[in-house]
Amino acid sequence: MAAVRAEIIAIGSELLLGGVADTNSLFLAEELLKIGIEVRFKTVVGDDPKDIEEALLHALGRAQVVLTTGGLGPTEDDLTRKVIARVTGRRLSLHEETLRAITQRLAARQRRMTPAQSSQALIPSRATVIPNPAGTAPGFFLHHKDDRHKEERALMCLPGPSMEVQHIFHEGGRALLEAFVGNAARGTLVRRRLRTFGLIESELDARLKDLYAAEKHAVLGLQAGVYGVDISITVQGRHPASAESVAKRLERQVRDRVGEYLYAAGSQTMEGVVALKLKAKGLTVAVAESCTGGWIGQRLTSLPGSSAYFEQGVVTYSDRAKVDLLKVPESLIRQKGAVSADVAQAMAEGVREQSGADLGLAVTGIAGPSGGTKEKPVGLVFLAVADKKTSVCRQHLFSGDREGIRFRASQAALDLLRRHISGK
Repeated sequence: MAAVRAEIIAIGSELLLGGVADTNSLFLAEELLKIGIEVRFKTVVGDDPKDIEEALLHALGRAQVVLTTGGLGPTEDDLTRKVIARVTGRRLSLHEETLRAITQRLAARQRRMTPAQSSQALIPSRATVIPNPAGTAPGFFLHHKDDRHKEERALMCLPGPSMEVQHIFHEGGRALLEAFVGNAARGTLVRRRLRTFGLIESELDARLKDLYAAEKHAVLGLQAGVYGVDISITVQGRHPASAESVAKRLERQVRDRVGEYLYAAGSQTMEGVVALKLKAKGLTVAVAESCTGGWIGQRLTSLPGSSAYFEQGVVTYSDRAKVDLLKVPESLIRQKGAVSADVAQAMAEGVREQSGADLGLAVTGIAGPSGGTKEKPVGLVFLAVADKKTSVCRQHLFSGDREGIRFRASQAALDLLRRHISGK
């Protein structure tokens, strides 16, 4: 079943200058896919009427649904409605209900109506106005057909602020698009997300490559980030039961291929998974951190009820702190260096013994950008976990800037703890 093709045009010079991120397209692409509309193209264009017109004409030539964001406000560079009217051959007229809504909203803020503010009530003829409960500029929706296209197009225009885009879409925009697409053509959509850590994208790709074309109406995707690599499963079908069956079958196959590297599903986080495992087994943990500077402790205590499993956390950045607070032998630091497997294990054992927790977790490394050597480069991190009987250490070499290395180290430490609790 083919999805309806869509294009998003993000309008605003600020989007091209690097200071503002286009979060609207991420939101819209995900929401559109739920109703059988696939974003095939995206264009970012500045506040130039000629550029906006060119982008619109190009989009209408290749997409069945076109959505624009930005350019509907009260300032001089808000030109979208004028260009839309020109491209679709419509005139702009004052929408009285919208004008009243803007007037009331401004009055509630003790502000007066200006000509610039009232321009937000100018709407192309025969367009459906979509009220904006979070701002003054409404969205609008229209059907468009001309001699160049056999199929009718749908055009939805939304303001730029992300909160307003979301309100308008949920409170009117989605229903208009659903009606345009039609229930029969729309079918159903099932999505899954599986979260992995410990394999890079190319390694996962090698494990899953024969699954990419295994199902006709299913799409398997990989998205890498500091959290690891997420695997998305998207299935389109005419009937919910059949789409759900395909999604479950693919998920089972992915789980079999990924194995122990899979740590969560959906929106679960690594710290959330670890917390559940600690609670389930009635275990407590104490953390000793060097290069991560308390990040692991912060993540573990960001969840409600963390006092049930988190005993304490210490940041032992200096050698003296490691000796005084964790009882790491000074001779061991002199012999092996603070960034070493032996010291990491001694830190984990020390924080467990000093705190009385069931488990000790420790990290020591070089986050950079300075401090690295040929033998111990920037990004080198040692992680250790200790229980009453034994301790285990893992070595990693992370790339990236200081913050990236620190976060990846915290993620890897939590993953080591997860595996230890699970016996993996």
